[in-house]
Amino acid sequence: MSTATSSSTATSSSMTTSTTTTTTATTTTTIVTSPQAEFPAGGGGGGMCSSYAYANRMTDALRNEYVRLHNFRRGLLAKGEIPRKDGKLLPRASNMWRMSYDCALEDGAIKWASQCPTTLSEPSSRPNVGENFKTFPATRFNYDTAAKKSVTEWWKVIRSVNYFEKVAVFRPFHDGAPISSFTQMGWAMSNKLGCSIVKCRTYNVYVGVCRYSPRGNIVNHSIYEVGAPCSRNPGGASSCDSAEGLWF
Repeated sequence: MSTATSSSTATSSSMTTSTTTTTTATTTTTIVTSPQAEFPAGGGGGGMCSSYAYANRMTDALRNEYVRLHNFRRGLLAKGEIPRKDGKLLPRASNMWRMSYDCALEDGAIKWASQCPTTLSEPSSRPNVGENFKTFPATRFNYDTAAKKSVTEWWKVIRSVNYFEKVAVFRPFHDGAPISSFTQMGWAMSNKLGCSIVKCRTYNVYVGVCRYSPRGNIVNHSIYEVGAPCSRNPGGASSCDSAEGLWF
């Protein structure tokens, strides 16, 4: 099974699925799920996203952990504490948002991960929404450690390249490359995320998916504005935490 980590791709695939349709007074939701998919808490979650169709397939503990893991890294990036391959530190970010959890994004992430896919979803299926994807052997991880490992893997690719010495711009050759998982996580204007972690028995792997809004990885656009942390309002922020380096 592939272990793609980029945030954009031209193709997608998944294993055989079953379909369940749930009808309410106002909407009809079709849930396409692999019969081999298993979920945290045995599918008995819900919590903060309980009004959404797939909320029982995640837990609040995992939601909060995904947010913490992302914001911790974004804060280090904003403060100029992230090294690249040669050991040089990436430039600081002046306009980095603090991310918050979004249940609608989670809904989409769970819908995709529940199909036990082998790659990212089609970008056309999620307009203006970014995505990261990763798989891990089920024999070596559980839901919690697989979720944490996915974030670590998406981020650590910066240690294998020497990009972004003075400016932080997403170039054409970054698109679809491994670095795109890092750039989506560190995209200053992406201030919402929603994630999923699913165990797929057929492949005996965990599938991790996070979605981001507004999407990042726009070619020839800045990943973030270089400058002192908290020195440039990204637009709409009310304040900035100088200790974190993140706007909110």
